[in-house]
Amino acid sequence: MKAIIKNLPFAGVIALNVLSEASMHSLEAMKPFVLIINIILILNLLLAMKMKISTYFMFGLTGVAVLGGISVLVFPLLGEIYLHNIIVGLYLGLFIVAAFPPLFKMKPFTFEFSVKDYPKAITEGQQFLKINLIINYIWVFLFAVAIVLTKVQYSSDSGIQMIASTVVPILLQVIIGIPLTLKLPKILMQKVKGEQLHFTSIKKLFQAMPYGLNAKKAEGLDELIQFKLSGKEPTNGYLQIKNKECTYTEGIAENPKTTIISNSELWLKISNNEVSGDAAFMNKEYSVEGDASILLNLGSLFSPENDQPAPEIKQPVNTTLEYKTFEPKRIKKVIVLDGGPRSEKLSKTTFMVNNFCKGLQEAGAEIEFIKLKNKKINPCSGCYQCWTQTPGECIYKDDMTELRIKLREADLVIYSSPLYIFNVTGIMKNFLDRLLPNMKPYMLIKNGQTQHPHRYEEDKGQGFVVFSASGFPEVEHNFDGLKYSFRCFSSHMEKTSLMGEFFLPAAESIVYPVYKKRRDKIAEICETAGKQIVNEGKIDVDLMMAITNIGFSKETFQSQADNFWKTLDGKKSYLKEAPKF
Repeated sequence: MKAIIKNLPFAGVIALNVLSEASMHSLEAMKPFVLIINIILILNLLLAMKMKISTYFMFGLTGVAVLGGISVLVFPLLGEIYLHNIIVGLYLGLFIVAAFPPLFKMKPFTFEFSVKDYPKAITEGQQFLKINLIINYIWVFLFAVAIVLTKVQYSSDSGIQMIASTVVPILLQVIIGIPLTLKLPKILMQKVKGEQLHFTSIKKLFQAMPYGLNAKKAEGLDELIQFKLSGKEPTNGYLQIKNKECTYTEGIAENPKTTIISNSELWLKISNNEVSGDAAFMNKEYSVEGDASILLNLGSLFSPENDQPAPEIKQPVNTTLEYKTFEPKRIKKVIVLDGGPRSEKLSKTTFMVNNFCKGLQEAGAEIEFIKLKNKKINPCSGCYQCWTQTPGECIYKDDMTELRIKLREADLVIYSSPLYIFNVTGIMKNFLDRLLPNMKPYMLIKNGQTQHPHRYEEDKGQGFVVFSASGFPEVEHNFDGLKYSFRCFSSHMEKTSLMGEFFLPAAESIVYPVYKKRRDKIAEICETAGKQIVNEGKIDVDLMMAITNIGFSKETFQSQADNFWKTLDGKKSYLKEAPKF
C-alpha cells in the first residue's frame, strides 16, 4: 500500500502524457482526464500525510501535476504548453525536489532512500549528510540533462518520438544515476571528512564501525579483534578486518589475534576521544592480550583518507661517508665493549648488539663480551708518561692493561653506548681516553688528516661498529656528538676503520607490546647485519637507515612519552619544586 501511495504521482504524470499524446494534445479532450487525475493525486497526498509516508517526490511531482492541471483547466495558453511538455514537467518537478531543499538547509531527497541502509549512529553524523549532498547534486545534474533529452528530436514518427523521449532520460538514470547512488556512499565514506562521531552506547559504536573502515589503510590487513567489555554495557564481540572490509559479530571468536579487555564506559570514552587511549593503556586501565600493535592503527583505520596523521620522521640519508669494507670471512674474532651502566634486560643499545652478535655467531665469528662498568678503569691523568717515560705503558696498573691487548687482537670491535647528553657514557669515554698508550706521540699526515701513528706496526687493520640508543625521536642533532666522535676516531686512528653505525631513536617505545613489530624488525635487521659483515665484509647502508626510521610521527611519540612520565607522576614532582630565578 505504501509503495502505491509513494509512486502514484509518477504514474499519474506518465498517464497524463500517454493520454495527451493519444488525444493529439487536445485541450478540451484532456480536461476531464486532468481533473480526475488531479483529484486522485490530491487525495493520495492527503492520505500519505495522514499515514506519515509523505516524501519530497510526492510533494514535488504532485505539485507540478496539480499546477499543470490548473493551467489546463483555467489558463488555456499555459495549458497547451503543459500538454506538449508533460515529461519536461515531470523532470522539472524532480529537479526542484533535488535542488531546492538543501538551499533551505533541509536534508536532500537522497537521505530518505539511503538512511535505511546504515545504522543511526552513522546517519546522524555530518559525514553522512555531506555524502548525501554530493549524491543529491549528481541527481540535480541528471534531472537537468533529462529535461534536455526529452526535447531532443529522435524521430519524425510521433509514436517513436514519444517512446524515445521517455525512455532515453530513464536510461540515463538507470545506467548512471542508480549505480552511482549504490556505489558512491561506500567510496565517499573513505574520502569525505566529517566531525568526530559521538557514540552514546557500545552497541551503536560497534554497529557503526564496519561502515567506517578506511579500505585504503586496511589494505593487506587480516585482523581478528576480540572485545571483552564489562561494566554498564557488558559486551563480547569481535571485529574482523579482512580483504579491506570489516564485520562485527557478537560472541567469542575461536582464535582472536588480539583481545581487548576493558570497562565498557572507558572504551566508549576512548572511542569518543574523551579519554586518551595511550594514557589509559599505560595506566593499565584496560589490557590487551595477544598482538597489541593493532592499537597503534585502530583509530586511523576508521578515519577518512584526508584525515592524515602527522608525517613520519624521515631521517637524513648518509650519502657522503664511505664505510670500511673487508674481504668476505676475514672477520673471525670480535670484541664487544659495552659502555652502558644498565643491565642487559633494560638496555635498548644492548638489545641491538645482542641481535647483531647473534648474526655474527651464526656466520661463524668468535665473540667476547666485556661490560666496562665491571672493570677497574682509572681516568686518564694526562701525564703523558705512556709517551715519554714508559712508552706504551700507562702509570695505572688496572684492567686497561689487559683490555688494550684484547682490543688489538680483535678483527672487529663493537662499541656499545647509549646516548648520554649527546655523546657516549662517562664509562665509555673513560675507556677511550685510556687508549692513548696504543699511539705514538709523533705526527703523521695520512689522507689529508693529521694523526698519531699506531704504536704496534705488527697489528693488522681492524674494523669497528657503533651502536647507540636514545629517547629522542630524531637522529639528526641528537646523535651528532657521539657520531662524529667515532668518525674522528676512524679518521685519526691508524689501523682501525668505521664499518657501520646503528643509531636507534625513540628507543623506549620498543619495550611496549604495541611496538612489538618494530622491536622484531630491529632484531631482524641487526641479525642480518651481523651475518653480512662476516660473510660479505661489509654492512649495507640501507640496514643502518632502517634502524633510524621509527615509523610514526614526532607528535605521536611526544604524546606517548609524556603519558608515560605522567604515569610515574614525574612531571608533577620535578616541576613542583623547580627553582625560580
